Amino acid sequence: MRTVNDMDARAPMSAAPFVWRADGRPDWRVMWESFCDLALHGGPPHRGPEQALRAPDAFAEAPDPDVIAEIRRGIWETTGLIAEMRAPGWIAVTCASPAMAKWLADAIVLENVAARADEDRLLLPAGPGYRLENEVKSIITVVAKTHHYWDAHLTIDAGEPVTAARSSTGVPRPLRVGIEGPAGAGKSALIDAIRRRLAGRLTVSAPAAGVMVDDPDLVLLERATTVGTSSFSPDMVDATVGVLDAAAAAHDGDRVVGWRLLVISKIDTAVARGIDVGALESELRQARGDTPVLLANLAAPDGADAVIAWLERELLLGA
Repeated sequence: MRTVNDMDARAPMSAAPFVWRADGRPDWRVMWESFCDLALHGGPPHRGPEQALRAPDAFAEAPDPDVIAEIRRGIWETTGLIAEMRAPGWIAVTCASPAMAKWLADAIVLENVAARADEDRLLLPAGPGYRLENEVKSIITVVAKTHHYWDAHLTIDAGEPVTAARSSTGVPRPLRVGIEGPAGAGKSALIDAIRRRLAGRLTVSAPAAGVMVDDPDLVLLERATTVGTSSFSPDMVDATVGVLDAAAAAHDGDRVVGWRLLVISKIDTAVARGIDVGALESELRQARGDTPVLLANLAAPDGADAVIAWLERELLLGA
């Protein structure tokens, strides 16, 4: 393997042409596919040492949220991996294992981009002032490049590559989301509402509801469970969504900390039950800290819109 000194002595890799989608957003997938032959066959590092993206320890400002959203979308489009903002200055990419995270981090450092592994997360710099056609593009490119290298590494060790499957609309995998909560909480109502709102845009498979489609963009898996616990393992779903009706949430609000997203249903009947919805939401947000809470009237035509927006923003559904 090339050493850091070897890499520093060489000019950075030339840039691929920037390609834009019809909606005005960068087409990371097309750009990467047009560039991958050069990247996969070695060559110089992606950035020269004088242009290196350093560790963000000294970043005094938060990065632009739009920049983070674009980095996350680009990583997802080129690799199928989910990325999230972490402690100041770092964006975290969830890998299949700690070994994969370490392997990618070690390879990315050789591209003159700071990287480190934290368990199964690959951490990459995300600083203020990052530009779309410079730092943002570099982050996406080095992740895509080393992810391809990792697939090649697995081919040697395991006999076959592991690549991100895509639906017919280009959505990686599909996205798999576990919907959990006690009986009668509104899980089925949430699934039906999501399916209705996404009809014509994305294909949704919901096995528990008897809805099975080929090549889905989104798979919704439903299970009844006790408050605040998850019965889905990380290798089964990308995220879990817990559903509680307003009355159950008011009774068990201090226990609901185990789901990625908590949806409070039946808020249209909460007042009749003597429940102060505003106070309930405040209490739940305090109990869950940074883990989000959404209130929903799933009987309304737009009742699932906030949940869909969360899936699009946090899990990059349909990006």
